[in-house]
Amino acid sequence: MRLFLFALLAGCAPVGIEGYWVEVHGRVVGEDGAPVSGATVLVATGEGALVAQVRTNGDGAWRAPLEGTNLDGNVLVALVRASGHAEGRATFEVNLRSPDVTTLRAGPVQTWDATSRTLATVQLAEETDAALVTGRVLDAQTGSPVPKVPLTLQAGWNARPEDPVVDETETGSTGEFLFEADKAGMYTVTAGAVTGYGPARFPAFLTGAGGRAVGLVGPPVGADELRASVTWGEAPFDLDLHVSAPLKGGISGADGTGQYHLWTGAPSHPERADEADREAWMERTDLDGQGPETAWIGSLAAEGDVRLTVFDNDNRSDADSSALADSGAVLQVWVGEDLPRYWTASPGEIASAWRPVEIDVATRVPYAVEAWSVGSAPTDPDAF
Repeated sequence: MRLFLFALLAGCAPVGIEGYWVEVHGRVVGEDGAPVSGATVLVATGEGALVAQVRTNGDGAWRAPLEGTNLDGNVLVALVRASGHAEGRATFEVNLRSPDVTTLRAGPVQTWDATSRTLATVQLAEETDAALVTGRVLDAQTGSPVPKVPLTLQAGWNARPEDPVVDETETGSTGEFLFEADKAGMYTVTAGAVTGYGPARFPAFLTGAGGRAVGLVGPPVGADELRASVTWGEAPFDLDLHVSAPLKGGISGADGTGQYHLWTGAPSHPERADEADREAWMERTDLDGQGPETAWIGSLAAEGDVRLTVFDNDNRSDADSSALADSGAVLQVWVGEDLPRYWTASPGEIASAWRPVEIDVATRVPYAVEAWSVGSAPTDPDAF
């Protein structure tokens, strides 16, 4: 990678200046998870400035180099177009100017910092005149349906609050809802606050044949709190949510990492019988279902990173399994009083562990990392 970046910079970077260079890369797949080749990907900043235009290869993969003069902020928007598919739109929050960079020099007066970022896979729906999705809204702590929740629909994966509203509805007596739209594709559903529940956001994939979606709501989250919850499809049975969070006061844990590890096998921190004495615990676990599995941190440390990982406990010994990636897993996150967020598993990845996000607790900013790995043991805190 270093030689490739150096050659690219030497050939196209302006001479005699310093700058910052990052390569972003991702994939495009269809409704069935198969790669979409020849798709056009337009990458823009959060303010709408176009920074790259590329095409996907035979594996549906794309790469785009971005120069530092355009990297103001940490939001990228990808618009994806492919023949026979509805247009796709995805918004990514990614740390474009992180310290983990390689310094490159292309001449005596030219210095560039370079790094690489992986973005979540964009899934395109087949083009159709009308599309719909049915779904349910559940309580993240209990798994029970929640009625009379107001819902709004916006086009795009992780659509921003200022984006246009396509439709509105309300959940029925068993938490069910239905959305219809003229165009198929990935949409964002926002659940409004109601008695006992704060706002939430989750994805809905509208297709001509009809998609399915599950969204979670939970009690309002305070300024120093965090809640994370995962749902998934019919398989695999046992997905686990793992949380690695910084210990307070910089105290090192037994493993020397300075983090504590929260999951089904260690459901509270510290280990206390009385909930009032705990800083964090698993509010709900699910060993043989579709979730939700929910973790709560009642008091975040002053600094450090919270790492959220979804682990495939059923296929942890299978080095060739794509069950986790194809599970339809959705991770919803509420941190402080900021905008709720979600991440969706990217179809086709070979992995038993998926870490979509890390959160800087000092700033409350969640950065997408989209890290996939195999061979982890659920009891190994270093893996999470």
